[in-house]
Parts: sequence; structure tokens; C-alpha cells
Amino acid sequence: MTTETLSPLREQLATVPDDALTRLQYLAPEVGCVNRCAMCSQFAGSDLWRFTRRGLTDLAHALADEAAARGLRIGEGRIHRPGVVFPYLDNDIGSYPHLDLYAALARDVLGVKMRMSTVGFSSRSAELTAMHERLVADYGDVFDGIRFSLTPYAAGFIGKAPGTSRDQYTDDLAHALATYRPLLDRIGHGAATAAVEMRFAPLVGIAELTDTHLEGHHVLACGPHLLIAQQPGTSPLPYTAIEHLDERRQPVLDQPGTRYLHVVSDRATPSPSTVRDALHGVLAVPHTATAVRLHRFRNADGDYFSADPDFHPDGRFTALNLYPASDQRKVSGYTDTTRHFLGALLAHKADRGLGRRDPFPDATAADIDAVLAALRARAHHLDDVDKAAAAHLRGQILPMASVHARALLKAGYPPATFFSRDFTVDTGQIVNQGRAQQLFRGLAATNGEPMTLREERGFGQASLSTIRGPIWRITPLPHTTVPLPRGATGRKNPATGRPTVLIEEMDPCHLAPVMRATGCGLRRFTLTGVEIEHVPQAQARTDLGFPGAR
Repeated sequence: MTTETLSPLREQLATVPDDALTRLQYLAPEVGCVNRCAMCSQFAGSDLWRFTRRGLTDLAHALADEAAARGLRIGEGRIHRPGVVFPYLDNDIGSYPHLDLYAALARDVLGVKMRMSTVGFSSRSAELTAMHERLVADYGDVFDGIRFSLTPYAAGFIGKAPGTSRDQYTDDLAHALATYRPLLDRIGHGAATAAVEMRFAPLVGIAELTDTHLEGHHVLACGPHLLIAQQPGTSPLPYTAIEHLDERRQPVLDQPGTRYLHVVSDRATPSPSTVRDALHGVLAVPHTATAVRLHRFRNADGDYFSADPDFHPDGRFTALNLYPASDQRKVSGYTDTTRHFLGALLAHKADRGLGRRDPFPDATAADIDAVLAALRARAHHLDDVDKAAAAHLRGQILPMASVHARALLKAGYPPATFFSRDFTVDTGQIVNQGRAQQLFRGLAATNGEPMTLREERGFGQASLSTIRGPIWRITPLPHTTVPLPRGATGRKNPATGRPTVLIEEMDPCHLAPVMRATGCGLRRFTLTGVEIEHVPQAQARTDLGFPGAR
């Protein structure tokens, strides 16, 4: 009889439960992100702690040996993307210099595929450029999906910090798209496979919310928005709830909502004459008027109202959400979540006789210019009725759409990809997770609490995440011999005094080690003996560790 001598890492891994291996989802070789996006959902720190090549190799072999000894397969116990690991959570994996080694270990040692989500990488870094070229050439078969994230909060996109510029960011995004194009085409374009995901800044207005009855009609007014019940009555608006998700994973509501007239005007005030004139179609001030279905929802912060909270049948999205002040929510206001870019794309396709889901193979650069011109024209129209929305279009929507267009064309992609619902994915405004909470200016009192119907569908109690069960992540922890601010280490990662690996169970709804529905803490283990290096933010910037660095 022979007795296996376990390595120190294997001895430590022997204490973790089977599901730490079979339900492993986030195997992140790095924590921290130089981009420091203001909307970071995971509170990423500014300094980097990452596995060295040796540390990554040692850990991967130990995990594989432990799984084999137990007769288990890494990640195969999950409902969501079984057998696929995510090398990111509170980091940007596109700037990890050993990602090609990670891919090799994933395929040849762990027996898993991987998914990549990144804002891109610096084309001025010879090391990163060569590494990504190797990934595309040699490890394409290990990728389950690749997503390039375009947001207005990345350091390079903002372009105001020393050594950054938006033009360089656009060039870097174009370079990344060109580098990965053979692989993206091979995987197949789609939101779940290969795409550019655009997440826009929110349009938030903090203002008094009037909830009253005028001329017998229920009226809500906040900022430039006036909602008037089409029928008179004094009964309170009923609550709406999600009954279930349909076969397309879209929310099915328990009622159709109540018919209201949505008036948008910077000059209309909630008064009896305004209500009469609006309902009769003779309102004299500059305005728009649209028939909507109004719903009353509630979340942990209190009640809120939502007009047309989901997609229209023609694919447009124009949801308006009104938030009254409450015991938790100390201010009132609105979020206008209209997807202007999506609307302009759909309108242009319709003008060309195409349906919203139809490809546009004959698109030209002139068609792209026409969409951008339509967005400028929309902003000009809104100047007379909603100056805040006009400014938002010019300051947030148009710059994002322009960068995306320039990057695609510079990378040599056909203009059809700009119009492709499978490649250009407008996901709307950022969501209330992580640092993004502050961008809602008090309307989101509880971090991670869904504040729209789409967020509830995405990560709330009605989402698919609730039936997936807990998942696990493995990642290096910040280690330091001197105190560091939480902004450097990140809020997800407790700092340690020596190189340490964290193995923790997480609720998939909010990616935290506590079940949101019950408040119960989840399991956590640590390993030592894995080589981890610390890269301060200043050094990472010097190393051109992010797109947009000059």
C-alpha cells in the first residue's frame, strides 16, 4: 500500500467542501483595477494584487489534483455556464499580463473554458499586445465568450487624468477589436458570446415629487415630467409584481398597468388648467405628450412609480421612474432610462425597411453618420422641452456612440456591426451596484437594491440568479505590512499581512458572501503558500496597464 504525500497546498485544499470546486465560478487571478470606474459594481481597489506565473501555475495544479482525487470536475455543478470559469470580478482581466498562461492552464490542467469581460488594453504596451495576440492565435478554443465593455467611466474614456486621452482610448479599443476579430467571428456574435456591451451614465433628476389629484385625475409631477391619469378616480394605484420570467427570461407582470398621459415640459406646472389642457391636447407650452402604462412598484427603499417599465413591442425602451422620498430614501426625484442610442438605431433601420431584429448587411459609414446626426437632432428637439435630457444626450450618449463608431471603423469592422443587435448591445443605464450607488444621488438608499423592473429581472428576487444557488470564487487577497486605505484594497477583499488566497461562497444575486434573502453568512477559507505580487496603481499606470494611457 502506498500513501500519497500531499503538497502544502493540497493539504489546505483538503479542508474545503466539494462545492467549492464544482460550483466555482470566479477564478480571478487578480484583484484591483487601474481604471477605477465610478460605477464599478464590485468596489474594485486601485492597487493590484495578482498571481505571478508561478503562483498561478501552482494553484491551478493543486486545484486540478484535488478535484481529480475527489472524482469531481471544476465548475460542473452550476446551472449558469457549467464548466466555465470567469477570471474577473473586481479586476479588469484584459490587463493581466499572464492571461495566456491562465488560458493554457484552464484548458490543459483544469479542463474548463473561460469567459472574458474587459474594457480593453493599451495598444502601447508591447507586452500586453503580444500576449493578446498569442491568446487569439493559440487559445481560441478555451474561450466561451468575450465581452468588451464600453462605459463613460473608464479612466481612458474620461481622458482628464494626466497621461490619458479619449482619442488614445478609442485607438486602444479599435486595436483590441481588431486583434480579437478572428476569434469573435469564430465564436459567433451575440450578447452571451461575443459583443460590445454599452452601459450609459444615468439621467438622474433630484426634485420634489408632487402626488396629488387635480380635476379628479391622479397626477404625479417631478422635474419636467408630468403624469396624468387618463381616467378620473381616487383609488390608489395598485402595486405591480413580477409573476414569473417567461421562456425568453423576460418579466411577466401581474397586471398591465394603468393608462396615464406622460407630458414632458420644462414649463408645465401641475395645475388644474394644465391637466385640462393636456388631456384635451391643447397645452400651449412646448411639450411632448405620450400615452403610457404606469405601474407602482416597491423595493427596500420604499415605493416608486414606473411608466412603461419594459421594452415596447417595436424594441424601443423609454422607461421613466419616479421615486418619492421615504424613511430610507431621503430625497425624491426621477431617472429617465430612455435608450436613445437604441432608439436611433431602430429608427434608422425602420427607415431602410428593416425590422428591429433584421441584420443590415448593406450598411455604410453614411448610415452610421445618419444615426449620430439623428441623436444630435433629438438633442436639439429636447432643448425646448427637457434641457436636462438634451444635455445628457450631448454629454453622455453621443460621445459613447461616437467612440464605438470610430473604434469599429478603425478596426476594419463592416458598418453592419454598428447596427447588429448581436454585436452592438445597448444595455441602458448603469445599475445600482457597488460604487454606482453614489451616481443616483440619494435615490438608491440601499446598495445593490434593484431600483427598476429591469434590475429586478437582472439581479433581484425574481431573477434567474435566485434559483442558481450559491457560487464560489477563488482570488488573491491584498497583503501589506503597512495600513492601506480601503480605496486601495477594494471593499470585497480583507487585507492580510502575508500572501493569501481567498476561497469564498457567494450569493449570485449580489456577489457577496452573505445570502441576501436571509442575511446568513456563507463559508470562507484561505490558503497560503501561493506567490502573489503587489503592483501599486502608480506602477500599473507607468506600465500602461489600461486603455487610454499615453
